[in-house]
Parts: sequence; structure tokens; C-alpha cells
Amino acid sequence: MSRDGGAAGSVGTATAAAGARGARAEVTEVADAPAGDWDARTVAPPGGHVLQGTAWAEHRRGQGWRPRFVTFSDGRVALLLTRLQPPLPGFLAYAPRGPIAGGDPARAVAARAVALGEWVRRQGGTILAVDPELDADPAYDAALAAAGFRPTEEIQPSRHRMVLQLPAGTTEESLLAGMAKGTRQRIRKAEEGGTLVRENGAGERLAEFGTLLDATAERRHFTFAAESGFVDWWRRALGAGVAVFLVAEHGDRLLGGLVAYRQGGHLATAFSADDAGTRREHPGTMHLLRWSIIRRALAEGLPAIDLGGVDLPGHRERPAEGDPGWGLYEHKASFGAEWVESAAAHELIARPWLYRTGLLLRGARRSARRLVGAARRGR
Repeated sequence: MSRDGGAAGSVGTATAAAGARGARAEVTEVADAPAGDWDARTVAPPGGHVLQGTAWAEHRRGQGWRPRFVTFSDGRVALLLTRLQPPLPGFLAYAPRGPIAGGDPARAVAARAVALGEWVRRQGGTILAVDPELDADPAYDAALAAAGFRPTEEIQPSRHRMVLQLPAGTTEESLLAGMAKGTRQRIRKAEEGGTLVRENGAGERLAEFGTLLDATAERRHFTFAAESGFVDWWRRALGAGVAVFLVAEHGDRLLGGLVAYRQGGHLATAFSADDAGTRREHPGTMHLLRWSIIRRALAEGLPAIDLGGVDLPGHRERPAEGDPGWGLYEHKASFGAEWVESAAAHELIARPWLYRTGLLLRGARRSARRLVGAARRGR
């Protein structure tokens, strides 16, 4: 196991103070390979996330990122992805959905983020982004602001979550009774119409599912592009046992699908989509899919299920009627899920002049591509 520091064979140490009551953290080790219990420390604990795990690290390694496995003085760990930015010196750094909370106070999470920022700065990095799955907390925001971080647009599709609690004593009957009447009717209509939901553990239908997601993204005005690596990622996640893939079918026809992560002691919907062209002929597909993953969580004795976010770029607030995310919010709320405010993504500009130069270069490249495209079209 190799380690990275300011000089070959040494370990960079960063000390950070975050907020009141002396919350502190130090980076004590940065390794190129994970400890054997890495996923148990990053994916399984409260606030844990699949994107902090070894499967995601290897997937991103294949896309040109360098995974760094960071250990803090408090015993917590974090996956940090870094990438060079030639021809400029330095590197970009991102802790995807990290550092995780692990059940600790928000100030402790902030202290780890600040410690990562100090390490990135000392190693010559340009920018660090962090976005732990953490309930919104002013203490977290204040601690990061004091260390020079600023809120930034989300790197992941959504910030906030819709969570359905499954306390002891919950039954399928009690869940159905707590749903909107229309939701129960759509579930029954899909079942009566012959729609079947099954687990597709081998992932044979993932590519088709990706096509459905691309169409959904186009309808909702955001970029997805399944062919950019998502299908490979889903296959890797299924193989690692950190994801569940459900498909809704009528005969051989794929009507919809849903990918849920196993993380933080619960199931969390990560991706879902249906074939909009089949909704009239086969109504209720997404209702039946979502009900199926809820039943799965209940059968496994999980305390809650995260039905995923509904907010979109430029619309991070709770949707109101008429807003772009209102329909999806209303759909998930109809199952009894409640809106959970989550902390914003933050970034630290460690080397401002390099950051500004990088922005100028990217702008110049985009302009050059537009000019080349215009010239070709004019031929």
C-alpha cells in the first residue's frame, strides 16, 4: 500500500478547526489502496454512500480519476478522487457524497472536509468539492464558510431527499392505508393489467433502462447520457452487491426500471425511469416499481427507504405546484415519503489563479469547438 505526501514516502498532515466546541480533524494517511473493511466504514454506517465505496472508486479509476483512500485522526475515512488538469499544474479533487457523517455531529463532518481542503492545498491541488449526504445544519455551513468553502451547484442530480420511514410495527397494510387513494389505485391497475416487477440481478436489461433514462432526462431538461459510463457502473454495483435493479415488464417489453443503492443501513433509489410511450396502455408502472422497492425494504426489516430526490438545477427548494419538480414530488409524497432538507455541495478554491486560468482555458476550448462546428456546417 503506497501513501502520498509532500515528498515521496511521507504522509501530509492537515489540522482543521471547524466551528465551536473544538471540533477538529487531521488527515493521518492517504493511501492508493483501501483497507479491507473500507465499505463497512464508508457505505454501511449512517450517512454512508455507495459513491464513497470501493466499487465506485474502481469505476472512476477506469475513467481517468485517481482514488485516494483517506484516514482521519478520529478513525473515520473518506474516498477522495483526484484528477490532473494538463497543461496546468495541480489537480482537481472531489469527495463524492463524502466525507460521510457516520452518525457524528455536523461539526465533525465539517472538520473532516476542512482537513481534506488543507491536504489538497498542501499537495498543490486547485479545487476540492465535498457533498456529504447530511441533513441541513447551519453549524456545518458556518464551519465550512469559516474555512473558505462556498456553496456550489450540486454535482449529483439532487440535493434533497424524499424519505419514507418504516418504524417497528409497519406492515404492507399500514403502508397502503397511508398512501394517497390514487396511488393505491394505480398500483392495483398495473397489477391487474399484467405488469410484473422482478429483480434483474444479472443486469441484462440495463442498457435498455439507460435508454429510458436518457429520454426521461430530455423530458425533464437535464443531461444524463447513459452511454457515458452509467451502464458499466450499474453492472459493477450489481456485481459488488451494493445495488438492486428492478424491472417492470409486460411480456418481453420493458416498461420501466429502478436502481436502488444499499447504503447507510437502508435502500435508496438512485435511478428510475419508465417508457412514457406505454403509460396509456400500461398505466401505473412507476407506482408499482416504487411500491415493489418499498416492500423489499419492509421485508428486509430496514428502518426507512430513501425514494430519491425531486429537485433540479436552479430549483433546489421544495417544489410548489407549477414548479418543474412538482409532479415527481407529488408522486413520491403520495407514498407517504417526506421531504428531507440536505446540506448543499461546497467547494474550496485552493489555488484561485489556477482555477481562473482553468476556466479561461475551458471557455476558449468551447469557443474553438463552436467555431469549428460552424465552419463545418458552412461547407
